[in-house]
Amino acid sequence: MGTQLAIRFRESYVSHKKAMAPQVRNHLLRLVPDDELLRVLDVCERVKLTPRQVLHHYMLPMEHVYFIERGLVSVAARVGREKFVEVWLIGSEGLVGAPVLLAARAAPLHRRTVQVTGEALRIKTPEFCELLETLPHLRSVVERYLAVVLAQTSQSGACNSYHSIKQRLARWLLIAQNATGEDEMPLTHGVLAELLGVRRASVTECLEVLQKDGTVTTRRGSVKIEDATELSVLSCDCFKLIEREYRRLLPVLDASCSAPRAPVDLGKPVLVDREPRRSSE
Repeated sequence: MGTQLAIRFRESYVSHKKAMAPQVRNHLLRLVPDDELLRVLDVCERVKLTPRQVLHHYMLPMEHVYFIERGLVSVAARVGREKFVEVWLIGSEGLVGAPVLLAARAAPLHRRTVQVTGEALRIKTPEFCELLETLPHLRSVVERYLAVVLAQTSQSGACNSYHSIKQRLARWLLIAQNATGEDEMPLTHGVLAELLGVRRASVTECLEVLQKDGTVTTRRGSVKIEDATELSVLSCDCFKLIEREYRRLLPVLDASCSAPRAPVDLGKPVLVDREPRRSSE
């Protein structure tokens, strides 16, 4: 009797996990074949993300990794005592904690903080590392994503030292739009200034110019992109370079499709230019 109950429980559990697979929104997991995806879902838990929640603290081991389903997480580097500046962003296109691939117990030099409410699939770091050892397609996807992260951080560093605040703000808004899939972001001028490492007054001045041009609209606690094409023109080339590298290394799937049943061919990256999305009327 006990054995039959155990079998039924296991069958029900497996059925539940299979039902979860088509609902996965994280782009990296959607590139993984079903057999590997079910292994991932078997050890993960869905958690809510709240603004200002710190997922990884500076110089403390990363206990979990997070495949973002909705929301936005900023990764910030320490530049002074209690002062951090954003170096890259993570949304449903990515993974919070990818560097564990290189050193599972290393203490990160970055702080990872939730900026926009959402949810994620969370996995304990030791279990995630075990998955990487046994699931070759998952490992390939994470390795390619890590290459994208390195490209984004280096390009962002060059951008911050060379381009104007308005160009950097435009780049940041476009990347955030891509990461969240939303045109409106619930972020204050103060938070944007903190992420960009500039004065709040400078951000307010730039947003006023962009709003006057009809590119964005702002209201208390949020910024909405009205014309992504024009914002791309005002931005520097860094956004396009980062987006192009992502699309070259990681295929872009139709968001309406369920998780793939066979491995996506990652051996033939295609370089595709992407026009920024225009907000719906």
